[in-house]
Amino acid sequence: MNNNKPTPMMLQYLDTKKKHPDSILFFRLGDFYEMFFDDAILASKELEIALTKRDAGFAQKAPMCGIPYHVAHTYISKLINKGYKVTICDQVEDPKLAKGLVKRQVTKIITPGTFTDSDFLKSDENNYLMAVYLKKYDMYIAYTDFSTGELYYTYRTFLDEESLFSSVRDEIYRIMPSEILVNEDIDKTLNKFLSNNFFITNYKNDDIVNIDIGKLVCENLTDLGQKNFNEKKLSDNIAIKTLLDYLFKTQKIHLNHINNFNHYDYYKNLVLDENSKRTLELLKGLNTNNKKGSLLEILDKCKTSMGSRLLKKWLSSPLTNIDRIEDRLNHIEDFNSDLLVTEDIKDRLKNIYDIERLSLKISNKTLNPKEINSIKETINLSLEIKKLLGKNNNNLKNLSVKIENLVFISEKIDQIIIDDPPAIIEDERVIKKGYSLELDELFSAKEEGKDWILNFEKKEKEKTGIKNLRIKYNKILGYFIEVTKSNISQIPSDYIRKQTLVGSERYFSVELKEMESKLLVSKDEALRLQSKILSELKNFLLENIIKFQNLSKIISAIDVLVSLSEVSRRNNYKRPLLNKEGLIDIKKGRHPIVEKNYKDELFVPNDTYLDLDKNLIHIITGPNMAGKSTYMRQVALITIMAHIGSFVPCEYANISVLDRIFTRIGASDNLAMGQSTFMVEMKEVANIIDNASKNSLLILDEVGRGTSTYDGLSIAYAILEYIATNLKAKTLFATHYHELCSLEEKYPSISNLSIAVKKEEEDIIFLRKIINGPSNHSYGIDVAKLAGIDDFIIKRAWDILNSLENNKGKNKLNKNFKIDNFEQKSIFDIKKDKFIEKVKNIDINNLSPMDAFKMLNEIIEKSKEI
Repeated sequence: MNNNKPTPMMLQYLDTKKKHPDSILFFRLGDFYEMFFDDAILASKELEIALTKRDAGFAQKAPMCGIPYHVAHTYISKLINKGYKVTICDQVEDPKLAKGLVKRQVTKIITPGTFTDSDFLKSDENNYLMAVYLKKYDMYIAYTDFSTGELYYTYRTFLDEESLFSSVRDEIYRIMPSEILVNEDIDKTLNKFLSNNFFITNYKNDDIVNIDIGKLVCENLTDLGQKNFNEKKLSDNIAIKTLLDYLFKTQKIHLNHINNFNHYDYYKNLVLDENSKRTLELLKGLNTNNKKGSLLEILDKCKTSMGSRLLKKWLSSPLTNIDRIEDRLNHIEDFNSDLLVTEDIKDRLKNIYDIERLSLKISNKTLNPKEINSIKETINLSLEIKKLLGKNNNNLKNLSVKIENLVFISEKIDQIIIDDPPAIIEDERVIKKGYSLELDELFSAKEEGKDWILNFEKKEKEKTGIKNLRIKYNKILGYFIEVTKSNISQIPSDYIRKQTLVGSERYFSVELKEMESKLLVSKDEALRLQSKILSELKNFLLENIIKFQNLSKIISAIDVLVSLSEVSRRNNYKRPLLNKEGLIDIKKGRHPIVEKNYKDELFVPNDTYLDLDKNLIHIITGPNMAGKSTYMRQVALITIMAHIGSFVPCEYANISVLDRIFTRIGASDNLAMGQSTFMVEMKEVANIIDNASKNSLLILDEVGRGTSTYDGLSIAYAILEYIATNLKAKTLFATHYHELCSLEEKYPSISNLSIAVKKEEEDIIFLRKIINGPSNHSYGIDVAKLAGIDDFIIKRAWDILNSLENNKGKNKLNKNFKIDNFEQKSIFDIKKDKFIEKVKNIDINNLSPMDAFKMLNEIIEKSKEI
């Protein structure tokens, strides 16, 4: 009878769930993870699995759903991708030995930022967990990719709240974490922004203050990790405290793979805000919102996932240190000059394993034999690369020196693990013969037992005359003799019945039972000893974890440099010069994305010359579609490529080292925040004005076009004046306000450029060539005609334009301009004219009979409309 009291198991579940209310609880029951109540309802919907019910001691049955434990990772990945946390509660004692209720406890909490399953993570992207702590005008940031063990941190004080928030947003978008930890008293506006765009976890201030970071570090990091952490500046970084505390509490394992705490200064790299990265399509194409159509896609010919992840970091944080940039350029040049070596290295890189992401498995000793063997193969390939690089008497030799010789590790693995081991061991042998005599004897006994079973089966068949007699084994019954019921009359008297099935009977004999004991003992002993040897090998690998991490770093860098070398040769890129004099001089520059994605069209290269004197600001005029935006973007992209140490698409380039690149390109709005397109535009310009310096490059496209003509013109005029007199930043400013061209006469640092256009009768041809001097026309009506606007509207537009220009300055049509000055046409007349024009242009001589038939049908259908 139900007394409305929850069962002991359900009390155990409810107690665990109470401690983890913000996640879906996977509760282990036998071979399944079960979910109950609201978790079950939610999970059944999100995972598309059956929702059932279970008697839990309440008046009504509890909603329940479940999944097999051995495929749990598949379902967990789906929930993580949908933005949920998953708490794993496992059985921590053998149910057969449990006295009463099986003990269970939480063994791991999986969140978007701590998810590490390499089968579901994107191989070419990092999965970052980030901690942000803001106090007044202080910003503390720390972030880690838990799958690789890398950890970075920074601290900065700002003068005002706006600068603080702007920098926090830029840094978050640069890193693009999967999860952000934030202190609870963070500004409400910023907290709303984070909540709307990212998966966040709030930390209470008291919880952060009470973190004993010293104790946690000593208990959970390796000696090397503790040594690198024991600096006051690390202990005082509240974001690091929050980050490590969260990892300790959710993962519940030692963090042996976190050994280096890398400090960085955001402003010592070329800073690119999110808007600039987006509009320049650095990492994602504007139309695809993924890698396709981006600069990253063009440059990424990496052979390893480690290399692809590193290249993305380089693009997100270009260098400003000329020595480091030149070092990369030297290596690319050397790879270009020795193609045989470069091709040989590429062949090796193809087969190198992602050992960076093995760091976590090395740390918690969960490597399987196949992964251990992949470490051996990677080490051997790295030594071949080391040898290839060492043949050169140039900068490549420096790379060779950085590859540590880890042959002692690969040899040890080779001594122990068989050549092609399975990923899952079960009862298979993975240790080589000859490594352990004791193990050899145990496995030999196991193999002899298998032979005995085969011989015993053959003997019993002959003795009984039952041809389909079989000796089988399962974990519950052990070894048994199976005979179909049609042969029961032939069963010998010494067979003892063990189990009855629908179509057969199962027996054992004294002889079989005695051999079973010997077989199982030898098998268990063999697997126990094999497990011990594997455990010792994993300990050995853990002792050398920092060596694997260092190896992954140098292999990743080599992969990126080889990739940039390959791209430069394929696309005829040139090595840029670098300067600190504020000069950007590009000869025959090309847009790397446009020229690659539009191969059918001949790309027209253009020159660029910007300095701190008479060529500080270029005002660029000309029609839409002519290439102003492409030209400005290509200048920014060539500059960024030079800063990451890449060759660039041009014939010659001398690039000034910059502090920031800003772009204001294209129209967008933020309706959710109540901001119009023009408001967004002005906010972007305000951010540029507030943060740019004389060492910045500004790309401004059509500033002021979102409001009335004279308002927009006035704003654009004032902005250009401010840049020329105060900021003095190198600027490309595209506009249709031809009135701005007069600024060239007022300010020596401003000059006019335009896009060359060829006029042929009533048509225009875009030459896509940048020339000196302003454009006299915007050619807007011509562009409308090219776009297919009806001739009636085009003619009308020309008439209106002439009236406006004759009445220039009054912002109205001439009073004599009347509607009946031009022929009025109905929709019927317009359609009729189009129809007649189309029929006139049919080339009958080049139509096949089938095409002519289709054309005739189309003419009949169209004629019905008019």
